[in-house]
Amino acid sequence: MKVSMKGSLLVASGLVLLSGCQTLAGRGFESTDIIVDVSGPPQDEWVVRSAPGMPSNDWVADFSDPVLTALIHEALEHNTDIRAAAAVYDAALARADIAGAGKLPNITGSASIVRQDMANSSQAGSTVFGLRANASWELDLWGRIRDTANAAGLGAAGFQADYAGARLAVAGQVAQNWFSLIESRLLVELSERDVETQERALRLTERRFDSGIVGSSDVRLARSALANAEALLASRTQTRSSLARSLEILLRRYPAEAITATRDLPPLPVLDGVGIPSETLRRRPDLIAAEYRLQSAGLDVDIARKRLYPALSLSGTVNSNSTDLLKIFDLRSFADRISADLTQPVFNSGRLKNDVRQQRALLRQQVENYAGTVLDAYLEVENALDAEQRLQQLETALRVSLNEAIEAEDRLEIRYSEGLATILQLLDAQSRRISAEGRLINARKERLANRVRLHVALGGGNYGGVAPRMELASASGTEKVSAWTTE
Repeated sequence: MKVSMKGSLLVASGLVLLSGCQTLAGRGFESTDIIVDVSGPPQDEWVVRSAPGMPSNDWVADFSDPVLTALIHEALEHNTDIRAAAAVYDAALARADIAGAGKLPNITGSASIVRQDMANSSQAGSTVFGLRANASWELDLWGRIRDTANAAGLGAAGFQADYAGARLAVAGQVAQNWFSLIESRLLVELSERDVETQERALRLTERRFDSGIVGSSDVRLARSALANAEALLASRTQTRSSLARSLEILLRRYPAEAITATRDLPPLPVLDGVGIPSETLRRRPDLIAAEYRLQSAGLDVDIARKRLYPALSLSGTVNSNSTDLLKIFDLRSFADRISADLTQPVFNSGRLKNDVRQQRALLRQQVENYAGTVLDAYLEVENALDAEQRLQQLETALRVSLNEAIEAEDRLEIRYSEGLATILQLLDAQSRRISAEGRLINARKERLANRVRLHVALGGGNYGGVAPRMELASASGTEKVSAWTTE
């Protein structure tokens, strides 16, 4: 399975990158219409249904932890990073609307009142009222204005995917922090039991010392073991408090000090499959955002190139002036003028040509960024899959180690009370048992954390994934933005 997974990942990534480069190089885009939401970040529309063979779409519910589910929904509503990403997305939608407005005429109107009095004259002054309207419209001869609007729309779609990525990242962080908080509680309870064990061992050793069975060195060793246990308890208690505060920050309710971990870690959900590598490209928000930015960069090259071509603009003016306020609204008094302007860049010190060169370089940068993002995505998926098996083996081995350590400790405690074992043997057995139990708790938490990392690496389903081709309702009707795909 490992070899086939690697092979499929590499083949898929190679095909995607090659097809993307060929399409951009040849400018042979396939035009597709998408609809951009200008009303703000959607909610249910972010859900991407799981493909056959993919893990559960609602991966948080799979952990069967209602507290975790509630915490994640709270974070999705209140987290500062998510709200900031939503604001950036709203701004990008506004920029897309501004760019789209360039396809329509620009009309301005003005009104004026002019009062004229003659100095040193018996003639009465006059008041002239005026109305004026100007209209201008640049004809999109070469498609530059259309490309500008499309590039802005693709940019907004990229920020939409960034918003999804922020949701996914925060959901993963909340889950990771929650599991770590539970782990910390279990470790604190383990340290409290260890302190009780060391106190019991110290009392036993002191009685044996009073009876003359052991020397003072045994008492000192027992006291040292107790002090070490108390120090570890203090450290773990501090870690638990720090994790609780970090979780409160994610939920934007710091410093409430109201989060208490549950008594045990939830069971690890069954993993039914991870699907095929190409599905990762369709689900991960960072890959979707990188794809949109790659397409937008391709359009920026065209826009810069088309600025070298002539531009044709139409303009018109309508005005009316009268000393009678009512007559300025009389259509017979209006005068109008229509003109057409054809402009062509002649000399600008190579600014426009260098702009083309700059945009081509930025396009190459986006290609490399996209390639790097794809490779990073596959690396994260494969690392998480590999860790699934290794962590399971680790947990199994640690359970055996803990059981044997418990048996050894119980046996040595009896032998020590009978005078058949030394204090060093007993302390060593207790230390091994505490260490094995602590490592087992960590392994259980790490398996849950790795499962979260796997879901995040795969795109996150409900908590982040967006369809790469969105059809969302517009607040002001239906606004179509032409997009290009490499599919």
